Amino acid sequence: MTFSVRPLTGADAVAFRFVRLEALTRHPEAYGSVVADWQGQPLSAYVDRIESAVIFGLFTDKGLEGLLAYTRETGNAAHRAALNAAYVRETRRGSGAFAAMLEAALDQARADGVAQVELMVSVENAAAKAAYARAGFEVAAIWPRALCVEGRYVDEALMIRRMDD
Repeated sequence: MTFSVRPLTGADAVAFRFVRLEALTRHPEAYGSVVADWQGQPLSAYVDRIESAVIFGLFTDKGLEGLLAYTRETGNAAHRAALNAAYVRETRRGSGAFAAMLEAALDQARADGVAQVELMVSVENAAAKAAYARAGFEVAAIWPRALCVEGRYVDEALMIRRMDD
């Protein structure tokens, strides 16, 4: 499978909306956001989201098929960055596509001089935790009841990767 990874731009907002809504619909337990909060938003809200972070997109001959957001902290936390909103469409899972997006985000962290990259992942999502571990992330803490999805609590693991070791 041939794919490429690049940061999204405002011109990608329509495709971003489609993939983001798919992610929130299919895997509500993986996100703090809920589909109802995003469904009725104007396209400008998606452009604003793209412009508020570096969102890496996975592109194939079928278009946008994956997302991974990278946000650098500011002030006294400027040595840190966070990853979130990770999603790869089912047909692309297991293809190395997620690893490519993750490496692009880590390259961005290196370029920014970030010392630590952090993320939250459901403790129940073994595949995602394993993918992050292969990229050098370690569990630093467990956040009990981090999310409540349709009345069910979801614990999340805080995973970190030190970039300066």
